[in-house]
Amino acid sequence: MRRVVVTGLGVATSLGLSVEENWESLLSGVSGIRLLDFPEAEGSAVKAAGALRDNDWQRIRAAFPEDAAQEGERRTLFSLWAAGAALKDAGVSCSEGGRDRYGVSFAAGLGVNCLEDIHRWKGNDGKFDIVRFGQEYRQVHPASLMRNNASRAAALIAKRSGFQGMNCTVTTACASGTQAIGAGFRAVQRGDADLMIAGGADSMLNPVGLIFFVLLGAASISADDPLTACRPFDRKRSGLVMGEGAGFAVLEEEGHALRRGAKIYAEVSGYASSMDAYQVTAPHPRGIGAEQAMRSALKDAGMEPEDIDYINAHGTSTKLNDAGETMAIKNVFRAHADNLAISSSKSMIGHLLAASGGPEFVYTVLSVHHDAIHPTINLTHPDPKCDLDYVAGGRREKTVRAALSNSFGFGGQNASIIVKKYLLGRGTAAAERRTEEL
Repeated sequence: MRRVVVTGLGVATSLGLSVEENWESLLSGVSGIRLLDFPEAEGSAVKAAGALRDNDWQRIRAAFPEDAAQEGERRTLFSLWAAGAALKDAGVSCSEGGRDRYGVSFAAGLGVNCLEDIHRWKGNDGKFDIVRFGQEYRQVHPASLMRNNASRAAALIAKRSGFQGMNCTVTTACASGTQAIGAGFRAVQRGDADLMIAGGADSMLNPVGLIFFVLLGAASISADDPLTACRPFDRKRSGLVMGEGAGFAVLEEEGHALRRGAKIYAEVSGYASSMDAYQVTAPHPRGIGAEQAMRSALKDAGMEPEDIDYINAHGTSTKLNDAGETMAIKNVFRAHADNLAISSSKSMIGHLLAASGGPEFVYTVLSVHHDAIHPTINLTHPDPKCDLDYVAGGRREKTVRAALSNSFGFGGQNASIIVKKYLLGRGTAAAERRTEEL
């Protein structure tokens, strides 16, 4: 199997629009979760979210004026920004040859028609004017009719970069981001592509999205200080705090990266996905699917549990997930579970839903690259069911030989991916063991 390395990173979250700003904020325990103060959230039971700062949103819109005017769904513009940043970081030029060997693997969530599309056809009586709608709808820009298409962002990323190879969109709820990165990893590993831009973008901070998660009983409706609203693994956690944004990574075949002199952050060494087959709106209480995903990812990487130093947890701040994920980690890592450093990025950026695996993969790569682990903030009331080391006391400097990132979704989908330090001339553990066996 071919070795796959990470050569570029890009993000857009409530912590900022650069990898550097995100990373420094995370290490410092700075929360990007704030009071929801825009009109679309008026009257919502959800009071806080990891929403992008308005000036950052305006920067993104200004960077893509044509797309903002024609196809301006938030997640689409987030994806263009973060994917573009990752490609720039990797030094990938649109004029390079071999673009039929470059592809896109994108994670998308539930598309929701913008209510302002309907609001513009409100009559004087406050009701929807169907006659006016029929007369004026033909004036809407044709491209705007496609903006809720789940695969639209992947198509636009490919169009802007000139990538003519594999192009896929993954929609598996909160596991989507990690599964999209896993799909990109597999494409490069097995030789279907030499380079993939992989990640996801999502935003459900609109009236439909907000009420959707309230009705599911998953969203926090706490009136507490927004900065402390998200409490993964804490006894007083009250549900997920929604976020929005995007995260992408450039995944590249090792030789291809070396030939063009790319910097290498880390190596992707294993990936797996699984299915709970239990309940659509709740994870298995014993974390059986999560356990299977982690075990299979370790097997795929040819690693033992003791090879992992850090886990970027799914850590949603819900009663069921945090306890179930803790149980799954204990079952997979056994005695080594007590030696693991575990943290939840969601405590600072919120739950980016389908996109969550994108930024969290970026942060996991940075932990391996910099030998540093960001904390889980707001963990002040220990839960007996969540009794591992969640790095609650602030950033930690620690050698991270290899790290695992988890994403688990509504419907029962699960995904785990492993990255490790890149060592020139050293293949994956699995490949080396197969060679020894021969």
